Amino acid sequence: MLVVHEVHRVKGASVEEFESTTQQFWKAAAPLGVTPAWFFEVSHGTGPSYCVTTGLRLADWSAWEDYARAVAYGELSAVTEELDATRYDTESSVLEVLSEVPPAADAASPGLWVQRFIPPDAGGETAIGQPGLVMRGCVGGSPDGISILSKESPAAVLDILTGESDTSDVLGKAESTWVLRPSSWSPLQ
Repeated sequence: MLVVHEVHRVKGASVEEFESTTQQFWKAAAPLGVTPAWFFEVSHGTGPSYCVTTGLRLADWSAWEDYARAVAYGELSAVTEELDATRYDTESSVLEVLSEVPPAADAASPGLWVQRFIPPDAGGETAIGQPGLVMRGCVGGSPDGISILSKESPAAVLDILTGESDTSDVLGKAESTWVLRPSSWSPLQ
């Protein structure tokens, strides 16, 4: 299983248009075997643009090739241009899913999603089997780096933001940590 992970810098005046166009894009991509995974706003930071992360699931590299062709010059190119008009830029990477473990607590409980990036030399693969989605970079971004996406309780998020979380385990070796807020229509809540 692969995930196309994108970080979008959205124009502030175009946030609503970006969301609706993303939904159109996902519907248009569905016949290619693309499954929406998430739509998150980065919940910290300010400025003239907003940062949004999206994820799309693909079954394998053949599906990725079909998807990439459709975006570049196929049936998804027109809606991609509409998306481009609503954002300053986007960074895309392809991640391989190493493990996906549901959280121990009720997934509907309050909390925020947290994405951590662990560099290749920090032992990120020891996170395989922990609650959340553990992925390795393949194309774009940092190859062989590990990204972990997990839902955290409000207390855990506060500990992360204040620097009081445990830094002795692999999650404490994260090079970057983003706190994410799902949209009301994101597949991950």
